[in-house]
Amino acid sequence: MGIDVAWIDDRGEIQQEVGDSHEVVSRLSFRWSKLSNTVCLRFVVPWGDAVFNQAQMAELLTELRSEAAGQAAPLFREHLEKIIELVERASAHTHAYIKFIGD
Repeated sequence: MGIDVAWIDDRGEIQQEVGDSHEVVSRLSFRWSKLSNTVCLRFVVPWGDAVFNQAQMAELLTELRSEAAGQAAPLFREHLEKIIELVERASAHTHAYIKFIGD
C-alpha cells in the first residue's frame, strides 16, 4: 500500500495531494526509518501517519531534495520531485501541514 502525501490546513482538510499508486514512498520509507541522520523522514512509516508543521517544512524539503538527488530510478526521482513541489507550495501558506498518510 502506498503512502500518499497531502498538504492539509488547520482544519485537517486536504488542499492538494500526491498519490503513491506505485508505492514509491512506501518502499523508500523502509530505508528512511533506519536513517539516524534525518530529522523528518525517519518518522515516515507505511503503518501510520506522519504530520509535519510549517516550522519543520524547511528541514523536510532539505531531506526530500537530498533523497531525490540520490535516486537513479526516474520513477522514484520524479515522484519525490512532485512531493517537493507540494511541500514548497504548502510552505508559502500559514497554518499548513504536510501529512504522509500510511495505511
